[in-house]
Amino acid sequence: MSKSSGKFEELIPGGSRHHQVFPRLSEKQFALLERYGERRKVSVGDVLFSEGDRHIPMFAIVSGTIETSRGSGETHHVLGVHGPGSFSGEVGTLAGRAAVASARVTSDAEVIAIDEESLRALVVAEAELSETIMRAFILRRVAFIHDQLGGLVVIGSSASFATLALRHFLSRNAQPSAYFDIVDHEEAPALLERYGATEADLPVVITFQGNVLKQPTHRAVADAIGLSPDRLNGERFDVVVVGAGPGGLAAAVYAASEGLRVAVLDTKAPGGQAGTSSKIENYFGFPTGISGQALAGRGLSQCRKFGAEVGVPIEALSIDCQNAPPFHIRLNYDEHVYARAVVIATGARYRKPLLPRLEHFQGRGIYYSATFMEAAFCTNQELVIVGGGNSAGQAAVFLSGLARHVHIVIRGEGLAASMSSYLIRRIEAAENITLHLRTQIVELNGDAHLESIKWDNEGHIEEKPIRHVFLFLGAQPSTGWLGDCVALDKNGFVLTGQDAIDTWPSERAPHYLETSRPGIFAVGDVRSGSVKRVAAAVGEGAAAIQSLHQYLALDG
Repeated sequence: MSKSSGKFEELIPGGSRHHQVFPRLSEKQFALLERYGERRKVSVGDVLFSEGDRHIPMFAIVSGTIETSRGSGETHHVLGVHGPGSFSGEVGTLAGRAAVASARVTSDAEVIAIDEESLRALVVAEAELSETIMRAFILRRVAFIHDQLGGLVVIGSSASFATLALRHFLSRNAQPSAYFDIVDHEEAPALLERYGATEADLPVVITFQGNVLKQPTHRAVADAIGLSPDRLNGERFDVVVVGAGPGGLAAAVYAASEGLRVAVLDTKAPGGQAGTSSKIENYFGFPTGISGQALAGRGLSQCRKFGAEVGVPIEALSIDCQNAPPFHIRLNYDEHVYARAVVIATGARYRKPLLPRLEHFQGRGIYYSATFMEAAFCTNQELVIVGGGNSAGQAAVFLSGLARHVHIVIRGEGLAASMSSYLIRRIEAAENITLHLRTQIVELNGDAHLESIKWDNEGHIEEKPIRHVFLFLGAQPSTGWLGDCVALDKNGFVLTGQDAIDTWPSERAPHYLETSRPGIFAVGDVRSGSVKRVAAAVGEGAAAIQSLHQYLALDG
């Protein structure tokens, strides 16, 4: 019999789903598992895997009992004791990522061990069993994200941009962590002393194994916790997708599901700009809306199900097109990969206004996303959102549920030209949202944290005691790493198809979404003339793979 701690079930939003999180497999299902794994006998006290271990098998319990637990520093708590019919693992298991819990044998047992390659083969080939396993894997990850008793410990300061950026990175990548603020949590100074750190070292990260990282880079944290890929450098792929937004993830899912060897690279996290949206309500198939991070998480799970390597935080620095194919992509941290074909899905960044001291206040009153983390800073406070697009509208509606008052500031005459009507109606109906037309911020004031702003409304300058400003201004394409490899339009977006014909070097016509360089395709916001919508990016990602197959058949 399998049982789990009530604490673990409580972490799953929507109440107990024990039968889905910890399903009990049938004899018929176990017979299928044996085709993909091997039986092993294990004894009391044996450790099947420890928190932080990479490339661990999935273990299905034939007999005996296994205890799962999590620890962080000196803390340790049991998640549950599992018996015959149960199996271990969560979505990271499919990709060889670090275990987020430990498993120890509590009574002599027999298990079926299925390594990650065989597990991926199983979830692709065995549809019914795959549904059971994948649902459990995803729900377990959701529970781990909400678990504050295990995982990493982060000690930082709300006045530190590096702290906010690190917490944002962990949150976006669904990495559970417990946060202690040096000012707000009395335990923080004692924790620093215990682990031999000082306030000058903030932010400080304490890993599963008790290792201490002082002012670490995101890559250092990712390496320490097993989030980053450990088998990427020098590898050759059929397709490398640069950028893990909706378009990039869709391209990876379709390419990998059709048997191509795929790598997806992103500097921050799966989801791109869409991943920071609190709720997307106009995406087909989700009538009640879905958060950008939840949508990205589902896409990531699909990528891993079909065997695509998703590398975060990995930055593409340059691409060598002269001797292609294969294309040689140079990455940060002295790494590189090769690809027969490339999909550019690097999206666009929010434009930064020319304001004095803007960088000084980044993360300390100036924000470029409105997730639950930033929202927590603004409870019952007055804030400003700059921008008139859908991202600004979604942020305004979301933040109005927590803030005392939300001001939307735009330079134009209205929202109709740039924002969906359903968002405009929500804004008009909200009593604590005010729209300011023909207005722009001209000054930021404060010391360590933003304390006030000045805005200009047609020559009338007014100072407001605003401590939080969210910027959602126009898009700047992320194309600097491409050099002169592909043709760009006057605004730096990638030209594709007939728009790139002036510099097209081949006798054949360019395929749909192909750039001026045969074998390189562009999708989503980075592409010139694209429709800036999640659904459009997903559609382009899928369509690019059809064109890519045509390229590989003819040229590749």
